[in-house]
Amino acid sequence: MLIFKNLRKENLMKLIKYFLIALLMTSSAFAQNVKITDFDLPVSTAKTFVLNGFYNWAQTTPDDTATAKSLSSSWSLNGKYTQFYSSPSYAWNLSLNGALSQSSRGDTTRYEYDLASDVSKYFSDSHGFFGNAELRSNFLRKREFGKDNRPTIEIFGGVGYGRQVNATALAKAIRIDEDLKKGGITSKFMPKSTMLAIAQIIDREAEYKDKYKALYESKIIEDISAEVLNSGVSKYNSMTSLGFMRIRDVLYGVNQFINPRAYGGDVRLGVAYQLLTRNEAIKSPSPTLDIRGRYAYPIGIQHQISAFLNARTPIDSNFVKLFTGNAGINYSYNLTNRISFNAGYTATINQIFRNVGGVAVGSDKSSVDHSLTAGFNFYIENYITFNLTGGYSKIFQTEDRFFTNASVGFIIF
Repeated sequence: MLIFKNLRKENLMKLIKYFLIALLMTSSAFAQNVKITDFDLPVSTAKTFVLNGFYNWAQTTPDDTATAKSLSSSWSLNGKYTQFYSSPSYAWNLSLNGALSQSSRGDTTRYEYDLASDVSKYFSDSHGFFGNAELRSNFLRKREFGKDNRPTIEIFGGVGYGRQVNATALAKAIRIDEDLKKGGITSKFMPKSTMLAIAQIIDREAEYKDKYKALYESKIIEDISAEVLNSGVSKYNSMTSLGFMRIRDVLYGVNQFINPRAYGGDVRLGVAYQLLTRNEAIKSPSPTLDIRGRYAYPIGIQHQISAFLNARTPIDSNFVKLFTGNAGINYSYNLTNRISFNAGYTATINQIFRNVGGVAVGSDKSSVDHSLTAGFNFYIENYITFNLTGGYSKIFQTEDRFFTNASVGFIIF
């Protein structure tokens, strides 16, 4: 038994070693003159809207002819809208996830949503202290304690320190630099100043849309081409058709970055209060003292790691005795221009409620739910993706659940 344990430990150490070597090789294979972390505090704005859906149909034919055939079907439609604005002094984010689904176990349509928005005011044009306010709301159609659930509404206010920078624009600029060199358009990688200038152009997409309307795509590519030609490493006096297509593919074709690239982190401390609970039977709890943190770091251009931690304790007799919240880590890897891999783990700590005479009574105990997912995104053509996801979830007082899902995604913008 001891030998077996040692072997398992040795195999685990080998796997970790090979994984770290693979990260080093894939992140050092590119020798651009700029890193993603060089992108710092621009006036930045972007938005995305993605739809995913699947349909499953099954027919069961019994062995005996006396029993009728049975049919079952299930479907799901999910949408995600995100938008952010960032400047040295202000930043705000908006995220809305919604879903409609119908299970083969019944004809009741299930719907849910999760809304999160926050705004920050930085006291200096740096990565220092800032004030923060947040509004969250979510809803899942479900019946509990003999009553239908309702949307929750929660507000938060506090102060924080640090900053997380969205550097997806520079990641796209690095991909353009790589593709132009591979295509023989440039003789070597472009200088850092050119790369940052291209990233700024990409990051101003909303400004281009407002100014040039339907022509904004060609205008962005035209301005990027001018930076390439002025970089000193271009082999031509004008941008070739191949170079034009390389740039366009990164910005608007199959080379899109669905997963954003970001670096840095921040921590926030403040007070939260739930104005509306998920069910009438659950009274609004006491305000809570919250600590919220997040961190992200890109490893080269292919890998992105991010983590988060949210913990809260009620400001009442259970202060520092009862904690709820969640924590998790996410990882993404661009295998090729058309395939990306995503994995994540989340642990959620919930307060346990008891049904006492039709009223939900919270206890001073908590339960931990676990969720582990992994999957691939395949970019079929421009704005169409095919997604394969599998996972495992362990929910308090329910059976462990393994699941797989295949869906088609449509990138609206």
